[in-house]
Amino acid sequence: RDQRHPPQEPREGRAQPCGTTQTELWHNRDCCHALPEPAEPPAAGASMQKDAAGAERASLVSASETSSEQAVSKSTKTALLLKWGSLAVLMVQNSSAFVVTRYTRQGKPNELYLTSVVVLMVELIKMAICLLLLLRDARGSVRELCAELQHHLWVERRTTLLLGVPALCYAMQNNLVFVAISNLSAAAAQVLYQLKTISTAFFTVLLLRRSFRAAQWVSFLLLMAGVALVQSEDGKSSSAPTGAAPWLGVSAALAAASISGFAGVFLEKMFTSGGTSLWMRNVQLGLFSIPQAALLLLADRSAIVARGPLQGFSPLVWAVVASTAFGGLLVAAVVKHADNIVKMYAAACAIVLTCAVTSIVTASPPSALFLSGMALVLGSLLLYNQPVATARTAAAAAAAAAA
Repeated sequence: RDQRHPPQEPREGRAQPCGTTQTELWHNRDCCHALPEPAEPPAAGASMQKDAAGAERASLVSASETSSEQAVSKSTKTALLLKWGSLAVLMVQNSSAFVVTRYTRQGKPNELYLTSVVVLMVELIKMAICLLLLLRDARGSVRELCAELQHHLWVERRTTLLLGVPALCYAMQNNLVFVAISNLSAAAAQVLYQLKTISTAFFTVLLLRRSFRAAQWVSFLLLMAGVALVQSEDGKSSSAPTGAAPWLGVSAALAAASISGFAGVFLEKMFTSGGTSLWMRNVQLGLFSIPQAALLLLADRSAIVARGPLQGFSPLVWAVVASTAFGGLLVAAVVKHADNIVKMYAAACAIVLTCAVTSIVTASPPSALFLSGMALVLGSLLLYNQPVATARTAAAAAAAAAA
């Protein structure tokens, strides 16, 4: 026997192949590789770990989706807050500014302030506020602010020139309203000028490619009639001036209404297009509105030379100037975050609120015309904001009816 390989008993459970000697078995063991052991089945712990990892990934995905939904919901709530908050403030501002302005215009003619100076002061204050806000956005760097102004006012001068269109339209509108009032009764001029409601909706469809439901078009008609009834209280006792040309007054009122709708929608398109800030847009618009306001001083140049431009100014008049400047910036914010239709409803509600406050202050009960007009305005507002029935709601209603 080979002494290097002492004989050993075979392991239990393994039988020798028939016809094979012990020496051959040991030789085969040294020369050949043993067969691999059969793989053991996976342990139960590994399977549980894999399931736990999958559950953890699913929970992470669900948490990510939940956080994104919460972010979208938060941004939606912020947008709604900006929209309706600015509208509420605009309505109160319009109503209070009208009441205070009317109060400041009571007195002797030679002691009153010049409206042309007030208009110019309002435009200058708006420009100063916008420049300060732009300086804040530039982190207080005057150089960065100058670079931004150069880019938007000169490099993008085509956009700046386009903002001259609504500025020119508003100047034409004011002159046309004056012509209409000079040739029509106050009530007739107010009723015709309220056609700006329809013109605003028309240009919204034409320029902004929006659509309105049939009920919303009806709400515009109701709004126009309601505001006309409310405002007729101020002009029901006034008649057309002697020697007036009614056809000229009607044409001027219709033209003013059309231009007002076009200018408002065009300005909304400029404010909502591109990534330019609201304050920069107001600066661009001020480049055209300030020279127009300065030209109005020529009509009062004799009074300015005699007693100075700030004649008749009091703390209450300065409050009117500040309120009007704030209202101008607020209108721009409403146009950007809402639209001209919603701004139009805010202005109508402000008119109703003004008449109601005036009735309370003067201790005069509201007339039937005022109450009818207020009801039409509120009904128009509800009709315009009536939700549209979805297909799912209609299907559920049909199923409930069938059951």
